[in-house]
Amino acid sequence: MRKSFFILAALTFLAGPSWSADMRCQGDLMTPGTIVAKVRKKCGDPLWEERVGEITVRRGGQEVLLYVTEMTYEVSGGYYVLTFEGGELRKTEYFQN
Repeated sequence: MRKSFFILAALTFLAGPSWSADMRCQGDLMTPGTIVAKVRKKCGDPLWEERVGEITVRRGGQEVLLYVTEMTYEVSGGYYVLTFEGGELRKTEYFQN
């Protein structure tokens, strides 16, 4: 049991420096649920933007197709990758150089 814990801890450490963190632009936090238009207005154009997929969700008894987009911003020597589903922020990751 103890050996498994140390192996899991080592693998987690070696997986790479990625943290879940909210990005701040012009004093506002970009938290899950923030719409893409607000992010663009407050943070400007991203360094990189790419549509990475699509998902189907049920809303009001109907299936709706949502695009999944990632926007990358360079901030303070690192990179924020913001993942949007249907224009709403779902996840933010921070990668340090």
